[in-house]
Amino acid sequence: MNYLHKSKEILSGCLSIPVEQIQDDNLIEQLKPTLDSVDFAGIMMQVERFLKKEVPVAEWLELASVKDLADILERNHTS
Repeated sequence: MNYLHKSKEILSGCLSIPVEQIQDDNLIEQLKPTLDSVDFAGIMMQVERFLKKEVPVAEWLELASVKDLADILERNHTS
């Protein structure tokens, strides 16, 4: 599973940004400087829908970049 690509797909859908414009090292605030709680909730919902489980709150507090989201996916995904 390519978690980095999956994180880009999730961010693309939630933030209405073409996946091709999302770089591996982007901070989420670079992608959408006006990220609000609705955007963040959408990201959380898509991740948890993909994982089919809740992600611990402590992990969401560390989310700042595309790579961070990929790490959350990898740590919590069970195949």
